[in-house]
Amino acid sequence: MEIQFDRPVEAMAAITWIICSADEIGSEAEHNYLHKHVSTLAEFEDMSPLEFSSLLASTRTKLFSNLSNDGMCLSAPAVDTIISSAKAVLSETQRVEAFKMALGLAKTDGLVKAEQEILNKLRSRFSISFDSLDN
Repeated sequence: MEIQFDRPVEAMAAITWIICSADEIGSEAEHNYLHKHVSTLAEFEDMSPLEFSSLLASTRTKLFSNLSNDGMCLSAPAVDTIISSAKAVLSETQRVEAFKMALGLAKTDGLVKAEQEILNKLRSRFSISFDSLDN
């Protein structure tokens, strides 16, 4: 399994999908967080709401069409592939922002074990220190 992201925003959108699909529920709280908080991040600031929604939709299609999943959740190997591919296109600063985004998104509807495992993988594989999270 392999996937490549053409732009950092696509990698960040993919990270939102691994969090949203981890608990098998795309909740209203997650939807609201995506559109009220994530869409305002510097990486997405040049996108209209329609472009942001389109990015999320096309990224979901790309992930679920090309990586192992059960229709609702991406498999553990697929998550690992996404994290590796995202790391390849995100700068160090963008990795920190992606982690913060994922953490906020995961907390919106109650952090579950699967989300915590993904967050641990992101923090470890993106080499994020707790000090960098304070900035």
